[in-house]
Amino acid sequence: MSMLTIMQPRTRPRAVAAGGRAQQKAATRAGLLAAARRVIARDGFDRATTRAVAAEAGVAVGTVFAHFPDVGALAEALLDEHIGDALARAERTRPRKGDVVTRLVHVARALYDSYDVDPPLSKAYLAASLFRADPTGPAAARLAAFERWVVDELTAHGPRGLDPRLAFTTFFALYFALLVAGLRGQLDRRRQLATLEAGLRQAFRLETP
Repeated sequence: MSMLTIMQPRTRPRAVAAGGRAQQKAATRAGLLAAARRVIARDGFDRATTRAVAAEAGVAVGTVFAHFPDVGALAEALLDEHIGDALARAERTRPRKGDVVTRLVHVARALYDSYDVDPPLSKAYLAASLFRADPTGPAAARLAAFERWVVDELTAHGPRGLDPRLAFTTFFALYFALLVAGLRGQLDRRRQLATLEAGLRQAFRLETP
């Protein structure tokens, strides 16, 4: 599986709309996301409302609800967009040399960098979407696709005897803990990546190249 698959997670089948109508729907959705980003940046996530997003976008509140049930869903979609852009950058700059840990750390660097573009917004996105229960939402689809990619990488390039799914859990737990530490200002980028690499090499029993 390539990183391109992760950038375009699977969605549920749906009827194909007429070209013009589909383009208008996509444009409206993009406008709502852009408006939500501005509202959250201006007011903070706790004070952001669907009514404020509608006013910012210049549409009726019902238009917001037609695309997103609440502000949390907007934040989840923004987070997914945020991660998709980071994974696209990681794919374009993927190292040609190095073992599986080098590849995983490279992807983590791209994700960490994307969150650091606007830490307050990143914290709002994470807080809003972390415990959302919708298994068909974009964040769930993205994580499932990301897990498949990491498992495939570990299966193909990991050390002999490594359980790929258990290794993914180890990787993601360490990655996320270090993401939070970075957003809290407890670790700079160098220490984040050094700790992630050292932890993965110890867990996977791989020596530093």
